[in-house]
Amino acid sequence: MPAKTLVTRPRLQRRELLLAAAMLPWLAPAGALAQGSNTITTLGVFSLLGDGLQITLPGVITDTRLDRNMRESLPTRDIGFDQAALRAVTDYMARQRSGTKLQMFRATTPLSLPDQRAVAEGATRAELPAWIIEAINSAKLSHVLLITRHRGDAAFPVTDGYTVGRGTVEGIGYYLDADTEIKNKDTGMTSQGFLGAYTMMRLQLINGITGDLVGSQDVRAGRAYAGRRDVEAENVWNALTPTEKVDALREMVRENVARVLPLVMAKA
Repeated sequence: MPAKTLVTRPRLQRRELLLAAAMLPWLAPAGALAQGSNTITTLGVFSLLGDGLQITLPGVITDTRLDRNMRESLPTRDIGFDQAALRAVTDYMARQRSGTKLQMFRATTPLSLPDQRAVAEGATRAELPAWIIEAINSAKLSHVLLITRHRGDAAFPVTDGYTVGRGTVEGIGYYLDADTEIKNKDTGMTSQGFLGAYTMMRLQLINGITGDLVGSQDVRAGRAYAGRRDVEAENVWNALTPTEKVDALREMVRENVARVLPLVMAKA
Protein backbone atom coordinates (compact mmCIF):
# COMPACT_ATOMS: atom_id res chain seq x y z
CA MET A 1 0.00 0.00 0.00
CA PRO A 2 1.24 3.57 -0.56
CA ALA A 3 3.32 4.71 2.38
CA LYS A 4 2.02 8.27 2.22
CA THR A 5 -1.72 7.59 2.46
CA LEU A 6 -3.09 8.73 5.79
CA VAL A 7 -6.40 7.68 7.28
CA THR A 8 -8.54 10.78 7.85
CA ARG A 9 -11.99 9.51 8.80
CA PRO A 10 -14.47 10.91 11.31
CA ARG A 11 -13.54 9.72 14.78
CA LEU A 12 -14.91 6.30 15.67
CA GLN A 13 -14.18 4.05 18.60
CA ARG A 14 -10.41 3.64 18.43
CA ARG A 15 -10.34 -0.07 17.72
CA GLU A 16 -13.07 0.35 15.08
CA LEU A 17 -11.01 3.10 13.45
CA LEU A 18 -7.97 0.86 13.13
CA LEU A 19 -9.98 -1.96 11.57
CA ALA A 20 -11.98 0.25 9.24
CA ALA A 21 -8.87 2.06 8.06
CA ALA A 22 -7.11 -1.12 7.05
CA MET A 23 -10.30 -2.81 5.83
CA LEU A 24 -8.95 -6.12 7.10
CA PRO A 25 -10.95 -8.80 8.92
CA TRP A 26 -8.52 -9.47 11.78
CA LEU A 27 -10.02 -8.93 15.23
CA ALA A 28 -8.38 -8.60 18.62
CA PRO A 29 -8.12 -11.85 20.61
CA ALA A 30 -11.08 -12.56 22.85
CA GLY A 31 -10.90 -10.58 26.08
CA ALA A 32 -8.15 -8.23 24.88
CA LEU A 33 -10.38 -5.15 24.89
CA ALA A 34 -11.79 -5.96 28.29
CA GLN A 35 -8.32 -6.36 29.75
CA GLY A 36 -7.13 -3.03 28.30
CA SER A 37 -3.60 -4.23 28.98
CA ASN A 38 -0.50 -2.20 28.21
CA THR A 39 1.68 -5.29 28.51
CA ILE A 40 3.90 -5.53 25.46
CA THR A 41 3.90 -9.00 23.93
CA THR A 42 4.70 -8.26 20.29
CA LEU A 43 6.29 -4.92 19.44
CA GLY A 44 6.41 -3.63 15.88
CA VAL A 45 9.12 -0.99 15.48
CA PHE A 46 8.52 1.38 12.56
CA SER A 47 11.57 3.55 11.88
CA LEU A 48 10.64 6.07 9.18
CA LEU A 49 13.82 8.18 9.36
CA GLY A 50 15.22 7.28 5.95
CA ASP A 51 18.67 8.37 4.80
CA GLY A 52 18.37 11.99 3.63
CA LEU A 53 20.29 14.88 5.22
CA GLN A 54 19.05 18.39 5.90
CA ILE A 55 21.47 21.29 5.48
CA THR A 56 20.42 24.42 7.38
CA LEU A 57 21.91 27.88 6.86
CA PRO A 58 21.08 30.57 9.41
CA GLY A 59 19.24 33.47 7.80
CA VAL A 60 19.84 37.17 8.29
CA ILE A 61 18.44 38.41 11.60
CA THR A 62 15.66 40.90 10.87
CA ASP A 63 13.15 39.85 13.54
CA THR A 64 14.05 37.39 16.29
CA ARG A 65 10.43 36.17 16.36
CA LEU A 66 10.72 34.80 12.83
CA ASP A 67 12.64 31.77 11.62
CA ARG A 68 14.66 32.94 8.61
CA ASN A 69 16.77 29.81 8.34
CA MET A 70 17.24 28.36 4.88
CA ARG A 71 16.99 24.58 4.49
CA GLU A 72 17.97 22.23 1.74
CA SER A 73 17.49 18.46 1.53
CA LEU A 74 20.51 16.45 0.49
CA PRO A 75 19.41 13.05 -0.89
CA THR A 76 21.67 10.24 0.22
CA ARG A 77 21.51 6.46 0.25
CA ASP A 78 22.47 3.70 2.66
CA ILE A 79 23.58 5.98 5.49
CA GLY A 80 21.87 3.69 7.99
CA PHE A 81 19.83 5.99 10.23
CA ASP A 82 17.02 3.43 10.46
CA GLN A 83 19.50 0.66 11.19
CA ALA A 84 21.05 2.74 13.98
CA ALA A 85 17.65 3.40 15.54
CA LEU A 86 16.54 -0.23 15.25
CA ARG A 87 19.81 -1.44 16.75
CA ALA A 88 19.28 0.80 19.79
CA VAL A 89 15.76 -0.62 20.25
CA THR A 90 16.97 -4.20 19.82
CA ASP A 91 19.73 -3.74 22.42
CA TYR A 92 17.35 -2.16 24.94
CA MET A 93 14.68 -4.83 24.53
CA ALA A 94 17.25 -7.63 24.84
CA ARG A 95 18.44 -6.19 28.15
CA GLN A 96 15.17 -5.03 29.67
CA ARG A 97 12.31 -6.94 27.99
CA SER A 98 13.80 -10.10 26.61
CA GLY A 99 10.44 -11.89 26.56
CA THR A 100 8.95 -9.47 24.02
CA LYS A 101 8.77 -10.50 20.39
CA LEU A 102 10.19 -7.84 18.05
CA GLN A 103 9.34 -7.11 14.44
CA MET A 104 11.17 -4.39 12.53
CA PHE A 105 9.67 -2.27 9.74
CA ARG A 106 10.77 0.59 7.51
CA ALA A 107 8.86 2.67 4.96
CA THR A 108 8.93 1.13 1.48
CA THR A 109 9.45 4.60 0.00
CA PRO A 110 11.08 7.62 1.68
CA LEU A 111 8.71 9.88 3.59
CA SER A 112 9.25 13.64 3.48
CA LEU A 113 9.55 15.63 6.69
CA PRO A 114 5.95 16.91 6.42
CA ASP A 115 4.73 13.35 5.83
CA GLN A 116 6.62 12.08 8.86
CA ARG A 117 5.20 14.85 11.02
CA ALA A 118 1.71 13.98 9.75
CA VAL A 119 2.22 10.35 10.77
CA ALA A 120 3.36 11.41 14.25
CA GLU A 121 0.46 13.83 14.67
CA GLY A 122 -2.03 11.26 13.41
CA ALA A 123 -0.78 8.76 15.98
CA THR A 124 -2.04 11.04 18.75
CA ARG A 125 -5.56 10.64 17.27
CA ALA A 126 -5.34 6.87 16.65
CA GLU A 127 -4.90 7.57 12.92
CA LEU A 128 -2.10 5.83 11.07
CA PRO A 129 -1.11 5.14 7.46
CA ALA A 130 -2.96 2.16 6.01
CA TRP A 131 0.25 0.16 5.49
CA ILE A 132 1.12 0.41 9.20
CA ILE A 133 -2.39 -0.63 10.20
CA GLU A 134 -2.19 -3.60 7.87
CA ALA A 135 1.05 -4.64 9.61
CA ILE A 136 -0.57 -4.24 13.04
CA ASN A 137 -3.35 -6.61 12.07
CA SER A 138 -1.43 -9.14 10.01
CA ALA A 139 1.39 -9.48 12.57
CA LYS A 140 -0.99 -9.21 15.57
CA LEU A 141 1.16 -6.49 17.13
CA SER A 142 0.26 -5.64 20.71
CA HIS A 143 2.18 -2.35 20.42
CA VAL A 144 3.79 -0.11 17.84
CA LEU A 145 6.87 2.05 18.31
CA LEU A 146 7.04 4.89 15.77
CA ILE A 147 10.32 6.72 15.14
CA THR A 148 9.97 9.81 12.97
CA ARG A 149 11.85 13.00 12.19
CA HIS A 150 10.75 16.13 14.03
CA ARG A 151 11.86 19.73 14.50
CA GLY A 152 13.41 21.79 17.26
CA ASP A 153 15.51 24.81 18.13
CA ALA A 154 18.97 25.20 16.62
CA ALA A 155 20.86 25.00 19.92
CA PHE A 156 24.40 23.63 19.92
CA PRO A 157 26.22 23.34 23.29
CA VAL A 158 29.61 24.97 23.62
CA THR A 159 30.91 25.63 27.18
CA ASP A 160 29.54 26.47 30.62
CA GLY A 161 25.95 25.70 29.64
CA TYR A 162 25.91 28.10 26.69
CA THR A 163 24.53 27.19 23.28
CA VAL A 164 24.93 28.76 19.85
CA GLY A 165 22.54 28.76 16.90
CA ARG A 166 19.30 30.45 15.98
CA GLY A 167 15.96 29.55 14.48
CA THR A 168 14.88 25.93 14.07
CA VAL A 169 16.23 22.81 12.42
CA GLU A 170 14.41 19.74 11.15
CA GLY A 171 15.14 16.04 10.98
CA ILE A 172 18.76 14.93 10.79
CA GLY A 173 21.55 16.98 9.31
CA TYR A 174 23.98 19.87 9.64
CA TYR A 175 23.68 23.53 10.56
CA LEU A 176 26.33 25.58 8.76
CA ASP A 177 27.18 28.86 10.51
CA ALA A 178 29.88 30.97 8.85
CA ASP A 179 29.71 33.93 11.24
CA THR A 180 29.85 32.84 14.88
CA GLU A 181 33.40 32.75 16.21
CA ILE A 182 34.09 29.54 18.12
CA LYS A 183 37.21 27.93 19.59
CA ASN A 184 38.11 24.27 19.29
CA LYS A 185 38.59 23.14 22.90
CA ASP A 186 41.04 20.39 21.89
CA THR A 187 43.40 22.44 19.69
CA GLY A 188 42.71 25.99 20.86
CA MET A 189 42.20 27.08 17.26
CA THR A 190 39.55 29.75 16.64
CA SER A 191 37.17 29.25 13.72
CA GLN A 192 35.04 31.83 11.99
CA GLY A 193 31.84 29.81 12.23
CA PHE A 194 31.00 26.26 13.27
CA LEU A 195 29.42 23.08 11.98
CA GLY A 196 26.43 21.89 14.01
CA ALA A 197 25.27 18.25 13.82
CA TYR A 198 21.66 17.70 14.89
CA THR A 199 19.08 14.95 15.30
CA MET A 200 15.45 15.91 15.85
CA MET A 201 13.21 12.86 16.33
CA ARG A 202 9.97 11.76 17.99
CA LEU A 203 9.42 8.33 19.53
CA GLN A 204 5.82 7.21 20.15
CA LEU A 205 4.54 3.99 21.70
CA ILE A 206 1.00 3.03 20.67
CA ASN A 207 -1.25 0.27 21.95
CA GLY A 208 -2.05 -1.78 18.85
CA ILE A 209 -5.38 -2.99 20.27
CA THR A 210 -6.90 0.24 21.56
CA GLY A 211 -4.98 2.82 19.52
CA ASP A 212 -4.03 4.66 22.73
CA LEU A 213 -0.80 6.64 22.79
CA VAL A 214 1.07 5.04 25.68
CA GLY A 215 4.26 7.09 25.68
CA SER A 216 5.97 9.82 23.66
CA GLN A 217 9.34 11.55 23.82
CA ASP A 218 11.05 14.10 21.58
CA VAL A 219 14.78 14.09 20.85
CA ARG A 220 16.42 17.47 20.31
CA ALA A 221 20.16 16.92 20.21
CA GLY A 222 22.96 19.04 18.78
CA ARG A 223 26.78 19.04 18.69
CA ALA A 224 29.02 21.92 17.60
CA TYR A 225 32.26 21.32 15.72
CA ALA A 226 35.00 23.89 15.13
CA GLY A 227 37.96 23.63 12.76
CA ARG A 228 40.97 21.62 13.88
CA ARG A 229 43.41 22.93 11.25
CA ASP A 230 43.73 26.09 9.17
CA VAL A 231 41.85 24.67 6.19
CA GLU A 232 38.99 23.64 8.45
CA ALA A 233 38.88 26.93 10.31
CA GLU A 234 38.56 28.76 6.98
CA ASN A 235 35.64 26.59 5.82
CA VAL A 236 33.71 25.02 8.71
CA TRP A 237 32.03 22.52 6.40
CA ASN A 238 35.43 20.80 6.47
CA ALA A 239 35.44 20.58 10.28
CA LEU A 240 34.51 16.91 9.76
CA THR A 241 35.50 14.59 6.93
CA PRO A 242 32.66 13.03 4.86
CA THR A 243 33.02 9.78 6.81
CA GLU A 244 33.04 11.61 10.13
CA LYS A 245 29.89 13.52 9.15
CA VAL A 246 27.97 10.30 8.52
CA ASP A 247 29.36 8.53 11.58
CA ALA A 248 28.55 11.47 13.88
CA LEU A 249 24.89 11.60 12.82
CA ARG A 250 24.45 7.84 12.89
CA GLU A 251 25.90 7.70 16.40
CA MET A 252 23.63 10.56 17.54
CA VAL A 253 20.59 8.65 16.29
CA ARG A 254 21.61 5.45 18.08
CA GLU A 255 22.68 7.22 21.26
CA ASN A 256 19.54 9.33 21.59
CA VAL A 257 17.08 6.56 20.78
CA ALA A 258 18.78 4.54 23.52
CA ARG A 259 18.58 7.54 25.88
CA VAL A 260 14.85 8.29 25.58
CA LEU A 261 13.50 4.79 24.93
CA PRO A 262 13.26 3.90 28.66
CA LEU A 263 11.08 7.00 29.16
CA VAL A 264 8.80 6.02 26.28
CA MET A 265 8.44 2.47 27.57
CA ALA A 266 7.95 3.41 31.22
CA LYS A 267 4.13 3.11 31.17
CA ALA A 268 3.98 -0.22 29.37
